[in-house]
Amino acid sequence: MSDDAASGIAFELTKLGDKRVIYAFVVGGEPKYVGICEKDTTTLKDRLKRYKYRRGRKRKTPGGENTNQHKARLIKQHLEAGEPVLIFALAPERECDFFGLKLDLVKGLENPLIEKFEPEWNR
Repeated sequence: MSDDAASGIAFELTKLGDKRVIYAFVVGGEPKYVGICEKDTTTLKDRLKRYKYRRGRKRKTPGGENTNQHKARLIKQHLEAGEPVLIFALAPERECDFFGLKLDLVKGLENPLIEKFEPEWNR
């Protein structure tokens, strides 16, 4: 928990903070959310700051919050209940070649991971 963050949450990254990644918030061994660093220049640290300071997508959730505010609220609820929220991250090669097509693995792995794990915060 953090008093200096607008959302009341803080994070500590031990690895991959300066990389573009696929990431997951995990509580009790269960993936709750899978996301990506959308832009080529966005790092994991940059992306997580949007949850900390509640900045981000203009798209609103049914409760009227933007996506980052909603996820920050869910994270805070787990932290207040004494449940650690782990951040798992994977930094695949940025591109691979598939029959002459350049594929972005960060973007390409997001939907298959969501389909496989069905994280409740991605719904």
